[in-house]
Amino acid sequence: MKRVLTNIRLDTKAANNCIKENKSLIGFDFYTDIPEYSVEKLDDDYILVFKDASMNMPDGTYTVDDGIIDKIILKCSKKNVEATVKLSMEADYVIKTANEIPAKLDFYVDRTPLKNILADKKIALNPVYKKITKSPTNLLPQVPMNDITKKVSELLNLLSAKPFIIGSNYSDSIAINNDVKYDIAISFATEASLKDESGFKVYYDKQNENSKKLAEILNNAIEQKSPLNNLGIHAKKYSDELFEIPIVTVVPAIENSRLDDAHLRDIDYRSKIALAAFNGILEYFK
Repeated sequence: MKRVLTNIRLDTKAANNCIKENKSLIGFDFYTDIPEYSVEKLDDDYILVFKDASMNMPDGTYTVDDGIIDKIILKCSKKNVEATVKLSMEADYVIKTANEIPAKLDFYVDRTPLKNILADKKIALNPVYKKITKSPTNLLPQVPMNDITKKVSELLNLLSAKPFIIGSNYSDSIAINNDVKYDIAISFATEASLKDESGFKVYYDKQNENSKKLAEILNNAIEQKSPLNNLGIHAKKYSDELFEIPIVTVVPAIENSRLDDAHLRDIDYRSKIALAAFNGILEYFK
């Protein structure tokens, strides 16, 4: 049989070209022929049924978690292959096909409904700058932190949020611009560990309960994307001044760990952390 599902293409990085066009893509690859198919809507989800088809991959759940698509559930019966696309909210879709080898069916989900959550939200983003590094390969921390911050800003801009990047800040205490009333503030920083740790963590302002809530959400979002250990959330005092807005610091990796240093050099890892941070921001405002 030529109508065999051989692969699902999922790109869950912030640098995904489809995401830059406010689309999420699920790609279905078939051996040579695209089967006859139908699309059914069930609540906010879509069910694709490929008729008289089989697959050479196991039934199961494939996590996407890109803000609009939660996951894909694949099932194969004797005659059909069924793919359930679980969405976080109602959104339209477009299908494009290409009769190549393999034959491709691309299922695009519209991301613009997320604007209903993020539009006009003012978000301060602070890539913490350091003059020295404890990286085993002399990687300056601001290089990956600037990259992650830029990607988060791009994702937010696409959905009509208003991110503000704080430039050349040496501290993870946000330099609040009195002309802007931020909704939240997020620093991105590395830290060196004396405990031979490897992993990611999030700090929150112990004087602000909403800061703790934001830290918990971001920590959970990063856990979905990062292969490093989850080192938890930690309270700290950012200033003697009481900030009304929630301030947190995301530490995506430990500066003096060789394993973490390799991840910080990895563009794909930075992109995953950026998308995780975006997902956390989105979840917070929901």
